[in-house]
Amino acid sequence: MSQKIRTLRRASGLAGGAVLMASALTATAAATTPAATATATPASALTAAATATPAAATGGAGASLPYTEVEAESQATNGSVIGPGFAAGQLADEASGRKAVTLQGTGRYVTFTTPVATNSIDFRYSIPDTATGSVYNAPLSLYVNGTKQPDFSLTNAYSWYYGTYPFTNNPSNGKPHHFYDEVHRLLSSTYPAGTTFKLQVDSEDTASAYTIDVADFEKVAAPTSQPAGSVSVTGKGADPTGVADATAAFNAAIAAAGAGGTVWIPPGTFNIPGHIAVNDVTVEGAGMWYSTVAGTAPGFYGNAAPNPSTKVHLSNFAISGNVQIRNDSAQVNGIGGAMSNSTVSDIWIEHMKVGAWMDGPMTNLSFSGMRIRDTIADGVNLHGGVTGSTITDSNVRNTGDDGIALWADAGIGSDSQDTISNNTVQLQQLANGIAGYGGADNTITGNRVVDSGISQGGGIHIGQRFSSTPVGLYTISDNTMLRDGDLDPNWKFGVGALWFDAQQATITGPLNVSNALIQQSPYEAVQWIQGTVNGVSLDTVTIAGTGTFAFQDQTGGSVVLKNVTGTGIAQANQGKTPSYSCDAGSFKITDAGGNSGVLPTSCTTTSPPPVFPPYPSATTATGTTGTTRSAS
Repeated sequence: MSQKIRTLRRASGLAGGAVLMASALTATAAATTPAATATATPASALTAAATATPAAATGGAGASLPYTEVEAESQATNGSVIGPGFAAGQLADEASGRKAVTLQGTGRYVTFTTPVATNSIDFRYSIPDTATGSVYNAPLSLYVNGTKQPDFSLTNAYSWYYGTYPFTNNPSNGKPHHFYDEVHRLLSSTYPAGTTFKLQVDSEDTASAYTIDVADFEKVAAPTSQPAGSVSVTGKGADPTGVADATAAFNAAIAAAGAGGTVWIPPGTFNIPGHIAVNDVTVEGAGMWYSTVAGTAPGFYGNAAPNPSTKVHLSNFAISGNVQIRNDSAQVNGIGGAMSNSTVSDIWIEHMKVGAWMDGPMTNLSFSGMRIRDTIADGVNLHGGVTGSTITDSNVRNTGDDGIALWADAGIGSDSQDTISNNTVQLQQLANGIAGYGGADNTITGNRVVDSGISQGGGIHIGQRFSSTPVGLYTISDNTMLRDGDLDPNWKFGVGALWFDAQQATITGPLNVSNALIQQSPYEAVQWIQGTVNGVSLDTVTIAGTGTFAFQDQTGGSVVLKNVTGTGIAQANQGKTPSYSCDAGSFKITDAGGNSGVLPTSCTTTSPPPVFPPYPSATTATGTTGTTRSAS
């Protein structure tokens, strides 16, 4: 959310409550509602039911990415492997896989051996900030199969933020975070699998240290040709070297194309310092590696609501900004305004405040094949009255706020019938990988959310927050959440990989979660907090490894559990109950069968010392099935 972050709002009750024993459970046969009437079931029946093997969740695969990621710590290096780390303010905590390689001193290197043929490299890195936060550049040497290539130029310009919201570039404000940036290069040759790409500190490489996280290798296709009948921006005087301001030439090309026409951005870099207004037009480039719109804050904007642009189609180019500070009153986003019956596809956006911030109402807007990296705030946010729209098959990595969000602002209208599907969302430095704030009849499916919620968030979140319309039906199916969530610096306890928050009003849902794979959560896997959260259903959920609990309930509400399994639950591995709840009588759990390793709950503490990956695989928790009860 491109909005002020939360402060401490609710201390969880730590009043004593007895551990819920199996002999105290009451049961219904295949209960279907949290309010189902319960009757006693012999312990022997519970034991027999528990022996059934539930279906294992497979989760979601995420986007069909055209590149292969290779982790630096898995490659040959004489540098220092850092991590795994989960402490805020540390380089390892913000790294992919929570590990990276630091090169400090001449001759230190990491050598990537490519698993695929490639003619490009993109890598995620961090160099130290200056004492004053001033911007500097530092070279880093590249060798391909031992042959020296032109140096990379790395910078601290788009990393290192400090203090509290909305953050500064001043180290004296403390609380450093958002350490990493990326750099990429298209090569003149295609190299076969097995080629070595060495990043090495040579004598001319002046940064005091270089931390390398992950590299992407991709065989980029040749640039596409100009569409027949299109108007080229260079034909209207645009400078493809990026020196002269090309705004007038872009506007002239749009005017010449006319309603329903096509504007062509050929290979090159075009200086656009601000917005390009689009309506009933196609703007197409030669490919995201070839056609780049760059500048102080370049963006393509539809009309302002309530009169959105229509039939806008943007594709196959990159938007590269120079936004270095978060100002939430500034429209410095890659895509913006309102666009109905429109498509945005195969666009690389970096170094903007937000990749795409869409202010509704609008309908039938589609994002696909996006590559959004290194933003100060959100990746994509559909803000208010956005309906029938989709965000699919995209990668969102290293954002300073939610990766993908639906914000159903009550002052505008509900986000409804929207779908977030088959995306790979990674490394959100603040807030969540995917979030729904209010709204109804929305679907979150097939996504892979990794290393997200590094501060004040988790993997997937549904919340009645930020003055949103009522939370209605959400279908949350076939998703994977890996290493999501972290210690909240205000609440002083962990945030779940999947979490629900009814801060501003009771949530009735229903919130139907199915086929969810939740792995290596640094803290709890699933969390309920604030207000009353009703209507949650967890069906075929596999929890594999948590730093604390399987479930952490800190509020009233209800949930139906079916085929939910937990292994490697840190609290259970210590001989304690696998889940936490102190809301005796106000949080109803209906056990519909097939559950193991996640019950019972007990009232202990919200902040046990976490056990971080790798997690033990065994669990001592006792499974129970076919029961309905209040957590205690």
